[in-house]
Amino acid sequence: MLRALPVHLIAMASLIAWAIFLPMLIGPSLPDRNRNLVYGLTALYVLAWLTLLSVSVLRRGSEPEVLASQAGNRLVIWGGNAVIIIGFWLAMPYADEAVRMLCVAGAFATVATEVLGAIERPPTRRRIVVSPLALPISTALYFVVHWDRFSLIVAPFSIAYAFNVMTLRAVVQRAVDRTHDARQAAEAALVQVAAERDAKTRFLTSASHDLGQPLQAARLFFDQAMRAPDAARREAAARRVTWAFDATEQLLRQMLDHLRLESGVVEPHLSQLALGPLIARVAEMHEPAARLAGVTLLALPSRLRATADVALLERALGNLVSNGIRHAKARRLLIGARRRAGRVRLWVIDDGVGISPADAPQLFEDFVQGSDHGDEIRGGFGLGLASARRMAGLMDGAVGLDPKWRQGSAFWLELNLTEALAPG
Repeated sequence: MLRALPVHLIAMASLIAWAIFLPMLIGPSLPDRNRNLVYGLTALYVLAWLTLLSVSVLRRGSEPEVLASQAGNRLVIWGGNAVIIIGFWLAMPYADEAVRMLCVAGAFATVATEVLGAIERPPTRRRIVVSPLALPISTALYFVVHWDRFSLIVAPFSIAYAFNVMTLRAVVQRAVDRTHDARQAAEAALVQVAAERDAKTRFLTSASHDLGQPLQAARLFFDQAMRAPDAARREAAARRVTWAFDATEQLLRQMLDHLRLESGVVEPHLSQLALGPLIARVAEMHEPAARLAGVTLLALPSRLRATADVALLERALGNLVSNGIRHAKARRLLIGARRRAGRVRLWVIDDGVGISPADAPQLFEDFVQGSDHGDEIRGGFGLGLASARRMAGLMDGAVGLDPKWRQGSAFWLELNLTEALAPG
């Protein structure tokens, strides 16, 4: 993680203070050569850091700034450790016991600061941070090489302290990660709640609008039937009234299906069923609507069998067929089934206007409608395909749109295949 400028400044100030006061504490017993080396290394370190900081400021907002900041981080950590370790080895042989213990305490405090400063904001890079081990290992090694009465205490304590603070870092890092994950989960939950609230609002708005449209049309057609001067016009208006009430009934059925599926009260009763008769029934149910819309409905015979709930499958397949009749502006619509890799796909294919690439990804989501719905009583809640998706899922199936189909649209509903009927 890139360190903020105050962290750099604190590290610089601490190092400069250490480089100035340590030779002062040791006094004249420290050779001038060692004293000058400590001062020189510290000055070189500060100069290099200021150079990188200047580059970072001058190139703010560009990629080199990030690289300079990362280099600055490495310089503060490894360069600072190197200066402290070299200075420790240059000065400690000439220090008394009190100064040695003071320097050891300062090294341990530096390790604690490094460890806490190494904690990263998520996303966390899964890597081992070894830089805090440099100071305590060097301290332990020094007291082993320069053996005195404190060596048996300081050497093992340095190593134990290093691993303790590293363990502390791991614990704190995990706590930071968990807090970050909890925050993200809470934010995702808030987004989901907001989406569900917006969906309910769209549902109510769509219901009030789309239910009113066919009812208003039915009233208009009924008025035309009452006022028509001849039987032919009255009959045409009566058919329009029937169409309007059928549209209202279908909207209400979609709304009730959606509410039941969303609440999770629908439990499928799976059985092995023949797809040929079911396809024929669905085609027969939608034949009047297809005829009024000028669509020729074709149902292909099939000997395939699938594991499904009869009622759910009829409604799900019916939703796909109804969607094609109402929205595709097609002349022909085909219903059939084909075997596919141990599964069976029921197809609803039309030669209409097709589905735009912009609509395809969210077509099976709640309250989503295509961009072109015509100008008659073709509206809806945008729940037909979404309900088909939910019903297929209850039967361990799936629905989708074939993206390769270009002469209209091709929807499919996939189920588990059982076996084909023997030829009769």
